[in-house]
Amino acid sequence: MAERVWQVSELIRQINVELFRYNDISVEGEATNVVRSAAGHLYFSIKDARAQMRVVLFATNARFLRFRIENGLQLVVRGRLTLYEQKGEFQLNAVAVEPAGLGALQLAFEQLKKQLADEGLFDQARKKPIPMLPQRIAIVTSPSGAAIRDVLNVLGRRFAGLHVQVYPVRVQGRDAAREITIAIRHLSRWQLHDVLLICRGGGSLEDLWAFNEESVARAVADCTIPTISAIGHETDFTICDFVADLRAPTPSAAAEIVIRAKSELCTQLDHMTRRVRQVVESRVRNYRHELRHLASSDRLGMVPRRIALRRERLNRSRVTLFRLLEARARSMRSRLAAVNAPLLRFPALVMRERERLRSAAATLSAVSPLSVLSRGYAIAFSRTKRGRRKPILDANAVAIGELIEVQLKKGRIECTVDAKTMGLETVWPLAKE
Repeated sequence: MAERVWQVSELIRQINVELFRYNDISVEGEATNVVRSAAGHLYFSIKDARAQMRVVLFATNARFLRFRIENGLQLVVRGRLTLYEQKGEFQLNAVAVEPAGLGALQLAFEQLKKQLADEGLFDQARKKPIPMLPQRIAIVTSPSGAAIRDVLNVLGRRFAGLHVQVYPVRVQGRDAAREITIAIRHLSRWQLHDVLLICRGGGSLEDLWAFNEESVARAVADCTIPTISAIGHETDFTICDFVADLRAPTPSAAAEIVIRAKSELCTQLDHMTRRVRQVVESRVRNYRHELRHLASSDRLGMVPRRIALRRERLNRSRVTLFRLLEARARSMRSRLAAVNAPLLRFPALVMRERERLRSAAATLSAVSPLSVLSRGYAIAFSRTKRGRRKPILDANAVAIGELIEVQLKKGRIECTVDAKTMGLETVWPLAKE
């Protein structure tokens, strides 16, 4: 009988049928090569000391994770063992993943706590002070829980007449975190209250989980109103407690912290009033005693005599100063007269020098080349080798074809020597008979 030859896909399908008995198994190992796709699918491997296998957790199941899968985490993966047809690789199609040993919620709590702490959301420097006597108080809690009743009883007992607004939300369940986040952001935006209380009674980690969600933590961190977190009992801690400006161990303790009793305030005010009165009365007695001592002292009788002596010295100084000023004024007047005498002769000197200037100007005008040019004459210049202009006094100083300049009264012209004569000869054209 001939041996059967399998197609690859046919063999893999057959193996997957055989693997159906591993349809619901749990495998423990260390996570490695964790990759999240854009669609939300998680691909990673789990390994022990000797082997590893691929795991895929599709987005439909990954959205139920309470923690982040990271490299190095010890996990227990439950799912179905299959043979991936495209690559021929064994893989575990996971439907649920839990951390080994530590619970999923506790791991998610620690992961988010570390992340927000690294971002600085727990820093004491960013926390706002709680007002000593707020007039308007907002409370985010369930209207039907025991926490709101405890808070209202304590507030009414300690200070009646305060304005208290309850923003009703669910404090447990799937939609609780979203409602709490919306409430905090609304109250922060409205800016109508002096302080915000976030309250809930005790419960398990699962019951309190809404206050460990990242959206609630960031809403509390961004809140512009001072916040007090009072979640669960004294031993319960949530992420909201770390981010809030102040943590109260219980909702009742939060009410006692947020408002001091009116009787305590009145007692403190009376004590401070008595203290101020005592200090003022003590200082008045001391000043009165010092005044009596000064009034009875012999030195006090010397005060008028000292004042008269100082007044006499002041009068003498005033007379001396007046005399000095008079002498200084006379000296300055004498110096001014001496300086002014030469100035009185200055106009005649100015007239004489003006006439001399006018005569010199007339002489210069008569001998100026410009006056000669204005009568129709011109001056011819040649250029030296250094580029300077030199007046032409002799026809032998220039050659035929040489470029010369002729200066007129207005402007100058450049000419070329076409001919030249010597002595008294003229180059003017003969008049036609």
